[in-house]
Amino acid sequence: SSHTVSLPKMDQATVNRVLSEAPNHFQPGIDALYTMYRSLFNYWLNQLGRGFNILLYGYGSKLNLIDEFRNTHLSKTCHLVVNGFFPGLTIKQVLNQITSDLLEHSGSFKNLPHQCKYICTSLCEDEDAPKELFLIIHNIDGAALREEKSQISLSLLAACPRIHIIASIDHLNSPLLWTEIILARYNWIWHDATTFERYSAETSYENSLLSRQSGALALSSLTHVLKSLTPNAKGIFEIISNHQLDHKGDPTYLGLAFGDLYQKCREKFLVNSDATLRAQLTEFRDHKLLRSKRGQDGTELLTILVETSILEQFISQGLDYL
Repeated sequence: SSHTVSLPKMDQATVNRVLSEAPNHFQPGIDALYTMYRSLFNYWLNQLGRGFNILLYGYGSKLNLIDEFRNTHLSKTCHLVVNGFFPGLTIKQVLNQITSDLLEHSGSFKNLPHQCKYICTSLCEDEDAPKELFLIIHNIDGAALREEKSQISLSLLAACPRIHIIASIDHLNSPLLWTEIILARYNWIWHDATTFERYSAETSYENSLLSRQSGALALSSLTHVLKSLTPNAKGIFEIISNHQLDHKGDPTYLGLAFGDLYQKCREKFLVNSDATLRAQLTEFRDHKLLRSKRGQDGTELLTILVETSILEQFISQGLDYL
């Protein structure tokens, strides 16, 4: 038929409100499932303590269930939450969070396996390091973590006796991500954790047919990415952003020269070498936050790939709250 109906779209906030107000006729059954799962929390903790890692599968979001387990049984432990459903996440972010924030390591690593080995060695041999680290990974099969290098790195961490992982999967073919070697490192105990809950958080970054897209989603995504970066990385991003906003009305502006950025970063003690700054810029590029190009004189020029209105809103909030 050539006749189509064009329905007005709602903004994302309205969609979220309407969905949250929709009646859930299955809540009594969901509550019964949660009661049963809560009775298994001590059992799960015991399995983690005996060298196994836990993988939750089944229909429905498991985010609230895992968070409840974390709040009741892991609140006093050293733990890290990884949202695998976030599209801008990288395995390098996860590893940097551990080495920089937890182990207070400021150096660089040759590659991801080298960084994983450093983490395991430090946890096992360094007296000042935490005795145990719990990794809570929502959607270990998320699009951002499906690459082979991500799964290899996570499995190397899982094989460390001081690291315990509780993770969730939702895709039917998720087990195809893992080779026998990777599965052996993970040492999973599989638990059916069907909840029938909505995938509200997991799908919040997806484009919806019900809503018109606005800057709110882009701002939340940008905030999520910056939260995972080190304080020095946030400072570098802020310098480039402020310089770009200072020239927002200049049609001839092509970007901040790399040399000028390096000088500004040295003045604020954000980097100690050219290589350190380039490594950080590579991470920005991986997140599709930064573009670099050569000027007519061969100078490397850097620009942030975020709409000016979104960037202004983000900078106005300040990076200290991240």
